[in-house]
Amino acid sequence: MGMRYAPLESCLRVTRGSPKILRGADGILREIGVDVPGHDHDALGRAKGLLIEAAASNLLRYSTAFSNPLWEKEAGVSVSTSGVAAPDGSMTATRLDLPGGAGGFFQRVDDLIAGEVYSFGVWARAVSGTAEITLGGVNGASNHAVSLDESWQRVGFAEVASGTSRCPKISTAISGNPASILIWNAQLEAGPVLTSDMISKGIPAARAMDDVMLEPGDWFRGATGRGTFVFDLELPAAWAGIWRIVQMHSGNLNDDHLDLGYDSAADQLRISLRKAGVPIISQSLYGGLVPGARTRIVLAWADDGVAVAKDGAVLKSPGGFAMPRNFNVIRLGSYTGQSGALNGHLRGVSYWPERLGDDRLIAISVNSGN
Repeated sequence: MGMRYAPLESCLRVTRGSPKILRGADGILREIGVDVPGHDHDALGRAKGLLIEAAASNLLRYSTAFSNPLWEKEAGVSVSTSGVAAPDGSMTATRLDLPGGAGGFFQRVDDLIAGEVYSFGVWARAVSGTAEITLGGVNGASNHAVSLDESWQRVGFAEVASGTSRCPKISTAISGNPASILIWNAQLEAGPVLTSDMISKGIPAARAMDDVMLEPGDWFRGATGRGTFVFDLELPAAWAGIWRIVQMHSGNLNDDHLDLGYDSAADQLRISLRKAGVPIISQSLYGGLVPGARTRIVLAWADDGVAVAKDGAVLKSPGGFAMPRNFNVIRLGSYTGQSGALNGHLRGVSYWPERLGDDRLIAISVNSGN
């Protein structure tokens, strides 16, 4: 993680009541233990940052055991073991031979809520050469064409569940051509985007939320009533609701707190400041955050004002108040450990014990993505 002024990585504390699966520096998926920070990487082993996610469940059962009877095969479909390593390095990949046309491979899920958005995904690759497959079934006759080569990729879609069709399905309905592919860990979860892998057996698998905190120490000069945080974020591909970037409070959100979050429905950043239980600021800023993009967002405060910078612009709150000086809890990417998770990557966080000038805030925020 990036840092300025203080080695903030040493102050990082993560609480998560379950293991988590992500890519290691070797590019292979691996499981990390309870309360271990989820430092994620891409397929080439390049660091992506700290992955902060909400609690989630994989609603499919036997998500890697495709020979289980819960996975239904239509006429001409066959599954068999494979000698090719799965994305986690294990020999648990399954070969799926599709006869061509609408005949496919699926699992029934009967407890989805009609009208709610769900995401389906599966790791897949062609046995050799290339293959064209079709994913669909959560919403009736919907079909999504996917092209595969000989490298593993996680493919899927998100859409509103219908009142009748509850069967995420793999077929070749669009191309109509037979295909032989390898698959590993299918996942169906509530929400507009898949989160990290959850491997289920006889019951749906669950993963706890990442509760991420910076432990204030001598590095944090909160008692001065001023400071600057810079957050380098890799945003998720989609989002819904309000998610938090940072919260600072005195131990009780209804007492003294400063909160910076994002409302996806309004497409706006929001700041909230409360002192002694009394709202001082509750202000919507400007919008325009792009899903799936990298961005820098700056939060700066000093005595009687709060400023937020993004994309080379600075918006300031009304002044005329004294900032609280008793912040002793700093949470990143979640809302009191219960909701509002970023579901994206915190690539770095920087801190200065002063309120940087507007020209510096502009210079830092205009370089988003670099």
